[in-house]
Amino acid sequence: MPYGYLGQNQPNQTVSNSGVFSITDVAELQSQGKLGGSLELIEEQTADGTSTSLNFTDIKENIYDVHLLQVHSMFTSSANKLIRIRLSNDGGSSFIASGYQYAYQIMQSNGSFSEQKSTSDTFINVHTNVGTVLLESANFYVYFYNLGNSSKYSFLTHQSSSMDNTGTILGSTFGGGVLPTAETHNAIQLIEPNLLGNLTGTAKLFGIKQI
Repeated sequence: MPYGYLGQNQPNQTVSNSGVFSITDVAELQSQGKLGGSLELIEEQTADGTSTSLNFTDIKENIYDVHLLQVHSMFTSSANKLIRIRLSNDGGSSFIASGYQYAYQIMQSNGSFSEQKSTSDTFINVHTNVGTVLLESANFYVYFYNLGNSSKYSFLTHQSSSMDNTGTILGSTFGGGVLPTAETHNAIQLIEPNLLGNLTGTAKLFGIKQI
């Protein structure tokens, strides 16, 4: 159907208000999944404390230019651990364990401020250390860019809010990372890299629809 703009075909309309969709247009486009910026759930996974990783192996990278990963109340079975990110170029049969770059700032409720950075690491860090119970969990989101584009690097940006392994100090982070290899990356892994802490919590992966 043709899509009009707010203000067209009104009795007293003298100037076209082009570029602004009507409520009807927005509802119709959104129902078809054609409205840019619409979130479309790809997969939700729940970690039940029996594995050190969660793997998203069907990320539909040929459909979406941008992905959003939301992680809710995730903690580990060993105290003072990080849940980190790796990517795959073979659909999750293996995950790349070298060459990642990242930089992020850490602000804590006790007044401390620091930064973490690396030009060559085996994982990408996105939050502060967490503990072994729900009250010592990590909550964060990560935007991924260009995962399905074999001619571009895969970038990410993230923000987190986590309690430390004592359950008393909030840590908040903001930063980004990149795997500077131009190739298709088609799976995402959340993992406790030392394999010392099984994961408990929920993660949802969305695709962001582009026009």
